Amino acid sequence: MTGQTWLWTPPRPTPTSVGIGSLLRAYRQAHGLTQQQLADLLGFDQSYVSKVESGRRAIHDISTLRHIARNLGLSPEDVGLAPGGLADRRREPPRGSTVEKVAGSQRAWRLTRDHLNHHRISLARAAARLYPETYRLGNGLLARPGWVWDTPVDINDIGLRWEEAAGEPALTGAEPEADATRPLVGDGGAQSRYQRYTRAMRDLDRPTLFENRLSFRLLDVAETAGAAPTLTFGHTTYFDAVDVCETVAHETAAAMMGGELAWPALPFRRRIGDPFDLAGRVALPSINTLTIRLDRGSASFVLHRRSAGSVATAGGVYHVLPAGVFQPSGITPFHHDADFDLWRNVMRELSEELLGNAEHDGSSSRPIDYDTDEPFRSFEQARRAGGLRVFCFGIGLDALTLFGEILTVLVVEADTFDSLFADMVRTNAEGSVVSTGPGRQAHEGIPFTQASLRRLVDTEPLAPSAAACLELAWRHRETLLPGLRSRSAV
Repeated sequence: MTGQTWLWTPPRPTPTSVGIGSLLRAYRQAHGLTQQQLADLLGFDQSYVSKVESGRRAIHDISTLRHIARNLGLSPEDVGLAPGGLADRRREPPRGSTVEKVAGSQRAWRLTRDHLNHHRISLARAAARLYPETYRLGNGLLARPGWVWDTPVDINDIGLRWEEAAGEPALTGAEPEADATRPLVGDGGAQSRYQRYTRAMRDLDRPTLFENRLSFRLLDVAETAGAAPTLTFGHTTYFDAVDVCETVAHETAAAMMGGELAWPALPFRRRIGDPFDLAGRVALPSINTLTIRLDRGSASFVLHRRSAGSVATAGGVYHVLPAGVFQPSGITPFHHDADFDLWRNVMRELSEELLGNAEHDGSSSRPIDYDTDEPFRSFEQARRAGGLRVFCFGIGLDALTLFGEILTVLVVEADTFDSLFADMVRTNAEGSVVSTGPGRQAHEGIPFTQASLRRLVDTEPLAPSAAACLELAWRHRETLLPGLRSRSAV
């Protein structure tokens, strides 16, 4: 944690953080520890422990509470969680037994995953340095030449091509090079290894939102001189992507825990090879949208603090709002045809993350009527009237996970924004909306100034794709926000 207090995250409606400050203080006093010693034991900053103990900082992420319980030898109930796997650690199996080996393997896996979830930003930056400098897009993001365009492109001008006969990916995450990332599992006294990383996540560290859904697999990014970019897609599933992407991230975290990050310690990443070889593995892209409210003389933007206990990836970091996997809203061919559209995916995420509506999670049998169903009808009317504009900067890969990242920006005039998002929520299923203080309205957001951007990028746990969206929006501000430079402070 950075100790910065200029960003404020509203409390999430969960009982898990109740009493955690008092618990840490009591534990420290009972064991004769200073705040610094307790912070070292947990891998936190001393200032963060101080704020938690005093009640100035609440802990809402389930994974953080699990981390505290495991490192202090406490039960889940002690930190406000339901009883479960942590309590099993109190029943020590016979030394050298199969049960002990399985338990030890799973305990080590959990600790590595805790480290991964608490250090995603620094791990992404370290992973980016493994690749040539020409591939690096800011801190922690990779982009092939031609994948990020010279000027922002209207989202409706981007060509989408469907490849029905896309071949199966060569890599699935079950390769021998990935064995170390999957813990042992007991089976009637015998032991074997989990065959899928997602299965281990389901059993040992399941996020709240963790469902396997039909998704759109990125196959190619093509830019032709004088023509709009074209993206080619086929089908995949969310778990197919997580099995590869979280495996390579887990391997990276384990290597960093063991010393300096270097290629010899990364056999699965070496097996992947060229990260831009989209035929060799599943590349599932998220659409990450920086939402800017443009007022007379100023602009602001909203951020999202993603809950590590709720989401499978990018938990515990600041992210742009909205952001979500590119996937259909249902399971029928009609859903596929209607939802194979970047703007419609952004609209669904706006509905979920800013308005708090139920997720269009890919399991519905009822199609969305974008012409009549709200809030989609209003979103589309605002776009056609010019009060809302959507642009795409290009495509990147998160250096830690190699997940695809479609980088977009949504610019909304202030009156249009205030009308569309009059019922904007403070918290949603994936985390909380961030502002610059508890007395500010959620829609006021964070000032879109160079000072704010630098402070975020340089000092806060900002997702690499979010940092790229902010920096590209600032680079192209005269195109995206006409007249802003002369009207607002830089």
